[in-house]
Amino acid sequence: MEMDKLSKDELALQVKELQLQLAEAQQLIDAIKAGEVDAFAFNKNNQHEVFTLQSGDYAYRVLVENFHEGALNLSEEGLIVYTNTYFSQFLALPYEKVIGVAFAEFVHPSSHATFNELFKKGLAGQSKGEINLVSGNMIYPVYVSLTSLYPTLPTVGMIITDLTEKKEYERKMEEKNAELQRINKELEAFTYVSSHDLQEPLRKIQLFAGRIIDTEKENLSTTAHDYFERMSTAASRMQTLIQDLLNFSRITTSEKIFQDTDLRDIISDVKLDYSEAVDDNELIIETGKLCRANIIPFQFKQLMQNLISNAVRFAKPGVPAQIKIEATNDNDGGYEKNGSSGKLCRITVSDNGIGFEQRFSDKIFDVFQRLHSHQEYPGTGIGLAIVKKIVENHNGVITAKGELNKGATFIISIPA
Repeated sequence: MEMDKLSKDELALQVKELQLQLAEAQQLIDAIKAGEVDAFAFNKNNQHEVFTLQSGDYAYRVLVENFHEGALNLSEEGLIVYTNTYFSQFLALPYEKVIGVAFAEFVHPSSHATFNELFKKGLAGQSKGEINLVSGNMIYPVYVSLTSLYPTLPTVGMIITDLTEKKEYERKMEEKNAELQRINKELEAFTYVSSHDLQEPLRKIQLFAGRIIDTEKENLSTTAHDYFERMSTAASRMQTLIQDLLNFSRITTSEKIFQDTDLRDIISDVKLDYSEAVDDNELIIETGKLCRANIIPFQFKQLMQNLISNAVRFAKPGVPAQIKIEATNDNDGGYEKNGSSGKLCRITVSDNGIGFEQRFSDKIFDVFQRLHSHQEYPGTGIGLAIVKKIVENHNGVITAKGELNKGATFIISIPA
């Protein structure tokens, strides 16, 4: 064999050359891995061939250039030694007016102290925060994130995110909040007027109508007596309506403080309010299993009062109103309301009253919606609207099931 004809010295020389080639190849591989090489060439058949690296490093550079955020490298002195094209376009400046310029020149005077502190921290590790940039007559609110690239590169990397849309959204939200506060103040003024100025004349109408009926009944004709009775009744109905509207507005504007509460305590308090009707055998309140819930206690008490009052108002003639209240925890993974899902407190309130046709199950929760005239059944048509509003304040849902002359059931589901 030809290999056998080579001397030991010649073999040793070939081995040494192969070792040198292997070392050079290893250096090239290490350089490629470190991103220090964009292309390399080698000799093949006495011809040089050049190979470019279409690698992950190249893909990364393409990504940075097409990034819809500013990507910069700053020297220790704060000079811009690299920037993608987005940053210069963002400032509406030519690329050559940006590269090699001190980044501080684009920082608004009001943000100089903040940026200096962020840059100092960025040199040592990482930092992030909000500053304002300036170019020409334009001011740009941005969020910057700085990261030291030592020891790989003697620079600080910085990503810049435009906050213009976010700040505009926040400004509009502040305007809407200010408008909402103004509306709330007007509503508070309306509430005060309703509580005092509107109700006072109604009380006087009732008072004087009652006095005339009592003291002048001998001098009143049957027709006049009937007119005064109607006037007193109308004033009383108007006063009830105003009070219900006030209750509805308070549910909308009152502070919402949630507390972990045993619903037994709420039901016990409500029962005391109806103790007279219970003692007179006009009302029977039964409770089944009850659970705890995270609720606004005074609102939930009003909710129960309204549901019981509704059952009493629409009881069958000559039949005591019978109400059953139950509440259980229900792990219903399919429930979702405004982002809340999972474990529920499900409350049912059933009665034995006149009921309603199921096609009206949504209508009964609307303000001023009545299925009967006030001559048949008294009320303003606001009670169940208040109930629905309270349930919505608890991020819950309420549904109703009914059948004529077979009672009604209200089902409330709120996050537990």
